Amino acid sequence: MDSNYYVSKTEPVRNGDGTNVYFTFSYPDSNAQLNGNVKLTNQEYIDALKNGTADDMYSGLYKAIKSKIIGINTDATTTAPTTQEA
Repeated sequence: MDSNYYVSKTEPVRNGDGTNVYFTFSYPDSNAQLNGNVKLTNQEYIDALKNGTADDMYSGLYKAIKSKIIGINTDATTTAPTTQEA
């Protein structure tokens, strides 16, 4: 799935607390595309670049984008267990 991502632009956040990473994701079955951006902290961005490979220098960045998207779209709320009364 990393090959379905294309990083179109990166730019520092105006207040200096991170980097906006703009990307395009191509869905493999329908060929539809999703364009978006995620904000990575400075450390997340540096770590992502370090995790790139000689074959694909953006591979670490793709993983960071996926992780950030999953984190944004995951419901972080917890529900208390319910008890049933007879």
